[in-house]
Amino acid sequence: MATLYLHIGTPKTGTTAIQNFLPINGELLKKQGFCYPDFGYRYYGVNRYRNAHFLVHSQSCSFESETEIRKSEDERFYEGLDRIKELTKTYPNVILSDENIWNGYIKRKNFWQILKNALDEREINLKVIVYLRRQDMVVESYYAQRVKVKIQMSFQDYLNSEDIDYFKLDYYSQLKEISQTVGKDNIIVRAYENKQYEGNGNTLISDFLNVLGLDLNERYASPDIVVNTSLHGKYLEIKRVLNEIDCFKTRNNFAVRYLKMVQEEDEKSNGVSASKFFTYEKRMNFLEKYKEGNAAVARDFMNRKDGVLFRNEIHKSYGIAGNYSPEELVLICGRMLELQHEEMKNKLGNMKTELESMKREIEYQSRPLVRKIAAKIYHTIFK
Repeated sequence: MATLYLHIGTPKTGTTAIQNFLPINGELLKKQGFCYPDFGYRYYGVNRYRNAHFLVHSQSCSFESETEIRKSEDERFYEGLDRIKELTKTYPNVILSDENIWNGYIKRKNFWQILKNALDEREINLKVIVYLRRQDMVVESYYAQRVKVKIQMSFQDYLNSEDIDYFKLDYYSQLKEISQTVGKDNIIVRAYENKQYEGNGNTLISDFLNVLGLDLNERYASPDIVVNTSLHGKYLEIKRVLNEIDCFKTRNNFAVRYLKMVQEEDEKSNGVSASKFFTYEKRMNFLEKYKEGNAAVARDFMNRKDGVLFRNEIHKSYGIAGNYSPEELVLICGRMLELQHEEMKNKLGNMKTELESMKREIEYQSRPLVRKIAAKIYHTIFK
């Protein structure tokens, strides 16, 4: 029987890196019996390389009834599985990936049972791959992302918000529920930690290939990755305060760009410091809630007798929550204004050069009245 490897996240565990790597190496993977298909399905705000999104996509359209929406979703669901069946006639292994499945499958009633039955009918085995990140780091990463976009609440308020429930941080309960349908032996659990990656190179990519029984080597191409710089520390705090003004709530507003520029200048001079919102004591208290469940994941899903899921040590010096003086924040805002002024000055200079060229061209070719109008426009702009 063919095998479907379904990578379900979790979010914030390098899923984009994996999803970018697989298609660029599609031909090499096919030669080894693995296919990472592009069905051509596209969804607003969803990376096109998240090729498993059709399994959990939820529509909303005011002029369609809920019945019609569900019918459309089900048609795409089974259409995609039929196309996978066709692929298995050529490739014994098919890979799908979408991190939204970890959080989003709950939106489709009996998701795992329906998927398992459909794959059994098509004579396809299911293997579920999931990467887990230490819970405190997940929350910090999500908080930074949400502040970058629009929220104004403090980190402590965020911890008490309903958003935390969405992350499904009780990994054992979530995995246990999935395993009741797909079987514990069909869930491959990996820890998202540098020191735990296996395979040639001990990277996330080598680890993922290792799960598939493949080995990373020089034949594989590395995609050109655009690093999406994360705001942290005092730079994120400035963005949080600015979010009180509507124009700063948009995802790509100009403040984010200038904050990143100032942050990168600082990091070149003083080194990179990670986002830290927990104090050491609060971090340990937060993790205590998941200690027993994490140990159960390690024992039951990773065959680790010691019950250790995450191995990175938490030092007391790590996780000192930021406390920034008004002077620090004002200086950053001042540097932002300076960068903006320099940028506008350069743009204006370029415009002046272009208009001067246009003015000379008009003076050379045009009638006296047109030349007079062109000169007036030029002097109006640069008087």
